[in-house]
Amino acid sequence: MVGYVEFDYSGESAIVTGSTKGIGRGIAEALAEAGANVLVNSRTEGDVTDVAADLNERSDGEVIGVAADMAVPEDIEKLVETAIDTFGEIDLLVNNAAVWPREESLVGASIEDWEFAMDVNVRAQYYASKLAAEHMIEEGIEGSIVNHTSQTGDRRTGDRGFYGVSKTSINGLTWRMAHELAEHGIRMNAVSTDVTETYQLRHEAEMMAEDDPDRKAEDVLDEWGRTRPIGRLGRPEDLANAVMYLASDGASYVVGAVLRVSGGGNLE
Repeated sequence: MVGYVEFDYSGESAIVTGSTKGIGRGIAEALAEAGANVLVNSRTEGDVTDVAADLNERSDGEVIGVAADMAVPEDIEKLVETAIDTFGEIDLLVNNAAVWPREESLVGASIEDWEFAMDVNVRAQYYASKLAAEHMIEEGIEGSIVNHTSQTGDRRTGDRGFYGVSKTSINGLTWRMAHELAEHGIRMNAVSTDVTETYQLRHEAEMMAEDDPDRKAEDVLDEWGRTRPIGRLGRPEDLANAVMYLASDGASYVVGAVLRVSGGGNLE
C-alpha cells in the first residue's frame, strides 16, 4: 500500500500553493508530518483555516493557512511575505496551484481564457519562484523549489489545449530557471503527473459516467487505472513522496529535472 516515505524536515519552512485538497493537500500533509513549518493555500479562507488546523494537530512544526488567488500578483506577494514573517525564512516552495481550462477549441477560445490559464498555471509559478529565490539568495539559503507539471506538457498533439501549453511552459521554466538558481545553491526541479486520484479526476469520471447509465464513476476510474502500465491510478502520496525526495539532501545533485511520477503513463 502506498504511504508517505519518512523524511525529517524539522526546522524547515515550506510554502505549498493550492494545498487544501488533492495532490497539494497530500504534499502539505507529508511535510507537516515530517515536522516542517508549512503554509497551506487556496483562494477560500474557510478551506485554508480548516486544513491548517487539521495539519497542526499532526505536526511538530507550525502550519498556517493563507487565502490567496494565484492569478493576482499582489496575492502571491502576500503569500511569500506572510511565510517569511511567520517562519523567519523559506526553505522550500512547491508550486502546485493550477486550473484546468475546458476550452473546446484553441481557435474558438477567447484571449481572456488564455490569460486566465497562463496567469495561474505559468505566471504564478514564475512569480512565486522569483520572490522565494530573491529571499533565499538574500539570506544565503540553499533552498529548493519544486514545480508541478504534467505528462500533458510532453505531448505534441491531443486535447487539453491551454492546460497542455501551460505545462509545456512549466517544463521550460524549470530547465531554464534551474540553471540560474543553481549558481546560488538553490535547486529547482519539477514533478510531472499523469492521472491521479483527486477531486478533479473524480469529477471528470462522474461526467463521463453520466453518459452511460450502466457505468459508475468508480468504473471509469478503474478503467483509467488499468490503462496505466503499472495498473493503477496515481495517489497524492505518490507525488508527495517525489516532492519530499527532490527537496531532500538525498537529491542534492538533482537540478532541473522533471521527475515523471506517472506509473508509466508518460511512456504511452
